[in-house]
Amino acid sequence: MVETFQKIRSATHGNLGVMIVTTGLWTLAGNLTTPFLALYVLELGGSYVNIGEIFALSAVIKVIPGFLGGYLADKIGRKKIVYTMSYMIASLALVRAFAPDYRWLMLAAVLDAVFMGFREPSMSSIIGDSTDPENRAMGYAVLMVGPQLVGILSPSIIGVMMDRHGVRTAMMWGYLIVFALGTLASLIRQRHLEETLATKEEVVLSTGSLRDMVSDFRDTVNNLSKPFKAFLLTDFIFTFALGLGDPYYVTYATEGAKLSASQWGFIMSLVLLAHCATLLLVASPSDEHGRLRFVLASMISWPITYFLYVYTESFLAVLVVRIAITLSAAVGQPSWSALFVDFCPKKHRGRFNALTTVVWSLLYGGGNYLGGVLFQNHGVGTPFLVAAAFMSVGAIIAVFTLKEPEKREE
Repeated sequence: MVETFQKIRSATHGNLGVMIVTTGLWTLAGNLTTPFLALYVLELGGSYVNIGEIFALSAVIKVIPGFLGGYLADKIGRKKIVYTMSYMIASLALVRAFAPDYRWLMLAAVLDAVFMGFREPSMSSIIGDSTDPENRAMGYAVLMVGPQLVGILSPSIIGVMMDRHGVRTAMMWGYLIVFALGTLASLIRQRHLEETLATKEEVVLSTGSLRDMVSDFRDTVNNLSKPFKAFLLTDFIFTFALGLGDPYYVTYATEGAKLSASQWGFIMSLVLLAHCATLLLVASPSDEHGRLRFVLASMISWPITYFLYVYTESFLAVLVVRIAITLSAAVGQPSWSALFVDFCPKKHRGRFNALTTVVWSLLYGGGNYLGGVLFQNHGVGTPFLVAAAFMSVGAIIAVFTLKEPEKREE
C-alpha cells in the first residue's frame, strides 16, 4: 500500500498534477450534463437521429483543426494552445444553457469541434510528455480517477433536479456550472502549466509550410511500427463500436427499462465509483507486468457486457450490467492509454495525437449517427447488438496480432 502511494506521488507531480486538478473541475461540472445530453436533445425538439447528427457533425468538423493543432503542437508548443482553447470551450456552455431548440446544440457542437480539434493534440502531448515509462499506466490511472472522484455525485444530483424541475431547467443550471468551473480550470492551466516542447519554431502559413506539414505527417505515419499499426486497427474498431452505443445508454434505460432520471443518475454515480476503484487496482500491475494482458482482458469481456445490456428490464439489471460494462473498460484503460505513448516517439507525439484524434472523431461520430438511425428505425437495443458484433471482431484480431512494444518510448 505504501509503495502504491509512493508511485501515485511520483506519477502526479508538475503538469500531471495541474491536469488532474483542472480536469477535476471540468468533470465535476461535466458530469451534471454529459450523461443526460441525449435527453436534452429530445427535450429541445430533436429526434434520435438528431442525437447522432450532433455527434457526427462535430466529428467531421474536427478533422482540419485536428491536423493543424497537431502540427502546431510540435512547432510552437503545447501550453498556449491548451489554455486558450480551454477558455473557448468553456464559453460554449452558455450557448447550450440557453439554447431555444436543438439546432443551437448543433451550433455549439460545431464550435466545440473546432476548439477541441486544436486543443486535443497539445493536451495529449503535454500529458504524455509529463509521464515517465516506468509509472506511465499509474499516471494515466490517477489522471482518470482523480477527476472522476470529484464528479461522482454530479449525475445523482442533476437526476433528482430533472425529476423535480424538468430536463430543460436542470440542464440550464448544469451548463452554467460548466461555464464557471471550466473558466476557472482554464485560468489555472494558463498560470501553472509548464511548456514541454524544448525547441520551438516559427510557423509561417504558405504553400511551402503546408507542404512541410504534409511531409511531417507522412514521416510520422512511416515511423509507426507493425505492432503499433495492429494495435491501432483494433483500437479503431472499438472506437466505432463505442460510438454506436455510448450516447444511447440513457435513452435505453429511460425508454427500454423505464427508469427515471434520478434512478439513472444514481446508477451513473455508482458506475463512476466502480470505474475509479478498478483503475487504481490495475494501474500498478500494468506498469510492472506488461500492458497487453490487461488490454486483451478488456477487449474480450467488453462485447459480452454490451450484449447483456439489451436484456436489462429493471433498475437492478441495468445497474449490474452498466457497472459490468464499466469494469470491462476500466481493466484495460490505463494500459490502453499507456501503450499509445509507449509506442510513439516524443518528437512525433503532437502529429500522431492529431492523426488519432481525427480518426477517432470520424469513427466515433459515424458510430453515433448510425446508432441513432438504428435506435429510431430498428429498436432500442439494436445499437448495442451491432456494437457487440464489431467488438467481437476487434477482440479476435487483438488476440492474434497484438504485441508489447520492444522498448517503451520516453
